[in-house]
Amino acid sequence: MIRLMLFFVIAFATVNAPHAEPQWQSHESIYDAVKGYVAQNINTTAEYEINITPLSDRLNLALCNEPLQLFSTKLMSSGRSTVNVRCNVGKKWAAFVSVSIAPFDYVVILTQPLQRGEMATQQFFTVTRKDVSSLRGNYLTNVNSVLNKTAARTLTAGSVVLQKDFIEPQLVKRGDNVAITANTSGIAIKMNGIAQSDGTRGQMIRVKNQNSNRVINAIVIDAGLVSVSQ
Repeated sequence: MIRLMLFFVIAFATVNAPHAEPQWQSHESIYDAVKGYVAQNINTTAEYEINITPLSDRLNLALCNEPLQLFSTKLMSSGRSTVNVRCNVGKKWAAFVSVSIAPFDYVVILTQPLQRGEMATQQFFTVTRKDVSSLRGNYLTNVNSVLNKTAARTLTAGSVVLQKDFIEPQLVKRGDNVAITANTSGIAIKMNGIAQSDGTRGQMIRVKNQNSNRVINAIVIDAGLVSVSQ
């Protein structure tokens, strides 16, 4: 009788023992692995943000007892990419995770319109952090390189400033009276001349010396001022 009761108790305990819950690989752990992979393999020096397309909630993947294996068929760069995530032990599985990489940088933006030929001063610009993945051309991160230059075309407020949008202003025009400076043996000499062509800062132009009527080469220094080497 005692033996029969003991058997009943063991049988009851076995029937009512809780079933072991299956262990699944959390999707968050996969996303973290993908982010780490992108950080190690991305081909950019800019700041960037990663957006991951979530896996289906119905996708159950067995818990991997070893570090996940990740690889991609191309180098990580801006835009969309796919990362292959695999577990190579136990109940092996593979998942493809889609990622979108958006590089960010601080770029120069126009705060107000600029007309073609108008000179750019500090009031026209601001610097803001922006997704640069869709930008084409040599965008600027510092306003100093375009200050006091003139717009090569009409530019609208809010547009990203490109280096090609600005040109050096003409400091000398053909027919202008200019001062010609020269240094000879440490002595500065100044003469009057007439520009034979237009010129921007640093550009070499032809200038007629009014004293000798000779036409010489001179470098534009500033408005109405050129310099010759001796």
